Amino acid sequence: MSGGDGGRLDEVESLAGLGVWSWDVTGNALAWSNELRRILDVPEDVPPSFEAWLAHLHPDDLSAVKSYFTRVRREPGTHSVEYRVVRSSGGPLTIHSRARSTTDRVLGVDQDITQSKETATRLVSSDRMVAIRTLAGGVAHEINNPLAIISANLQLLADTADVALVGEAQRAVERIRTIVRGLTAFSRATDDQPQPVDVTRVLDLAISLTSGGLRHRARLVTELGPIPWVRANEARLGQVFLNLLVNAMEAVPEGNAHQHEIRVCSRTDEAGWAVVEISDTGAGIASDVQPRIFDPFFTTRPVGQGIGLGLSICHGIVRSLGGDITFRSASGRGTTFCVALPPSETPMQALSHSTPVAATGARRGSVLIVDDEVLFAHSLRRLLAAEHDVTIASSGHEALAQIRAGARFDAILCDLMMPEMTGAELHASLGEVAPELTARMIFITGGAFSPASQAFLERVSNQCFEKPCDIGLLRGAIRALTDPT
Repeated sequence: MSGGDGGRLDEVESLAGLGVWSWDVTGNALAWSNELRRILDVPEDVPPSFEAWLAHLHPDDLSAVKSYFTRVRREPGTHSVEYRVVRSSGGPLTIHSRARSTTDRVLGVDQDITQSKETATRLVSSDRMVAIRTLAGGVAHEINNPLAIISANLQLLADTADVALVGEAQRAVERIRTIVRGLTAFSRATDDQPQPVDVTRVLDLAISLTSGGLRHRARLVTELGPIPWVRANEARLGQVFLNLLVNAMEAVPEGNAHQHEIRVCSRTDEAGWAVVEISDTGAGIASDVQPRIFDPFFTTRPVGQGIGLGLSICHGIVRSLGGDITFRSASGRGTTFCVALPPSETPMQALSHSTPVAATGARRGSVLIVDDEVLFAHSLRRLLAAEHDVTIASSGHEALAQIRAGARFDAILCDLMMPEMTGAELHASLGEVAPELTARMIFITGGAFSPASQAFLERVSNQCFEKPCDIGLLRGAIRALTDPT
């Protein structure tokens, strides 16, 4: 398939990633261009043949391509198929073949669409991650609100009911809260600016989200030593730990949990870096694939069970944070992944980690609760009524109307995520109507998972508590406003 301009046509084909072929059906003669030979990875000394073509195909695509050749030979018209080529070096190529056939001749064009296919897959993966984050954030918010009601009422019952039974119920609530906090943290948008992050907290959340599956495959052993905070994005770092834990879990076969172990360790190395190691006693990684373990779209899993982006994404996240991710493995002896991150220069304490203020001699104050979850608002009022005069507003608009009418409060407990007017919007409105009250707002949220709400909390100095709240800490924060002396 060459002529006077054959060399120039070869350049055009190479630039476009196109290989052309023809098939003389009557004489059963096949011819192809130099670019198609390169795409198929067929040596130059091998003449064109269907056997040579099929020999370089991915085994899972052989049947589809054979059917394609059968159709183009028997059915005049236009036909197409997509298949993968297994190359002797480099990754596989994805090819789109299109052919037009007559009764005695077939002309075909095969194009390398690997890059566009990978881009499309990456976009689909990104869309799925956005959908998962949105779903997780919404689920966390909807669970936290009724959970906060249960927690508040349990606190009330503790004074009158069987203390042991109430304690068991409260521990169950705390267990659910830990899981939901993990969902909330890992549902946040991944384009946030890095900030000081407590690695141990993120690791604990990742463990809580995966422990249900882990315990059916192996003993979970944790050795969490003191480590410094790092400058990172909490959701991205959580994604790294989740992926490594899930990989460790899947490396261990089901049914022999007592024979296998997944170990999570954290420590500070000699350079002061935070180091996290996640190990398994699974099958290990074969030596011949270890050099490609962080390559995008490389996977040893069967088709349909992963696209090979997990470790590549982990590698990119860790390196973007100035850290390093390495591994050691041997067939039949398990695998250990090690994440090392430089320490943050300015550690930050969690907003809700306030110290309760003693109640002795505290002045009785006026408190406004602004929350569209009326049951939670009433439960919270019952908890605070012994110390304060409590008013409830079921929306930001209702609260603003009371304040416009002249009402003033020592403390305003405000839900952050509300319909019609959010806590952030109420804060802005109070800045115009009664600016002295903005500093008296304490935010309570079932999940500040939107980028706008996160940015707001980072911008203001007001305290924020996650539902269900630690009532002792919340009371302390209120007393600090009602009786600052």
